[in-house]
Amino acid sequence: MAAPGLTSPIRTEAFQHLQLNAGIFLVNYDYSSITDATALKTAINTVKSDQTKILGVTRGGGSFTVTRDIRTPDVDGMRYPFKGADFVDSVDAYLSGTLLEVVPENMKMLLGTGESATSGKKTTIRMHTAVEDADYIDHLCWVGDLADGRLVLIELDNAFNTADFSLTFTDKGEGTMSFEFHARQEDVDDYDYAPFRVVYFDLPA
Repeated sequence: MAAPGLTSPIRTEAFQHLQLNAGIFLVNYDYSSITDATALKTAINTVKSDQTKILGVTRGGGSFTVTRDIRTPDVDGMRYPFKGADFVDSVDAYLSGTLLEVVPENMKMLLGTGESATSGKKTTIRMHTAVEDADYIDHLCWVGDLADGRLVLIELDNAFNTADFSLTFTDKGEGTMSFEFHARQEDVDDYDYAPFRVVYFDLPA
């Protein structure tokens, strides 16, 4: 009898490719000049003190979801699906999770159309009823660790929170706010690519 596991996909390298931990959400972070994983880690550490650049700490991690509306025309004589007969009508990409930091900066973003005004030691948040251009987050990024030291970055263009706002508070617990930021195309002629990208940063040589 043959030894078990000979057809297993497990390789020594496989465990270096695991994605670890919850990662970090960054708001309008410009990574265009970053060339490798070490440089990105260093850069992220420098912005942690800036509340406007970090969405906040999360609970339960988060998720990146891409849904596609794929259509195959019903054509007389076509008995089976075949290559070239599929059309992507739409793509929806979003990042979701639960925030614990209840501060004006992230509450304003989660409200979608929120605006804040500060007078002395008082900050007031209101929600306008029309969606304006400034209500979209130009670039919302999530950065996560891979086991081998590399980093993976997911970026949404023109992110907008479509989840209903809810601040949930409990006795002997912490308040939480759920979010679901969906990417949006830049304009009506932007059809070539879906409004997100995934970038892997390798370690320096």
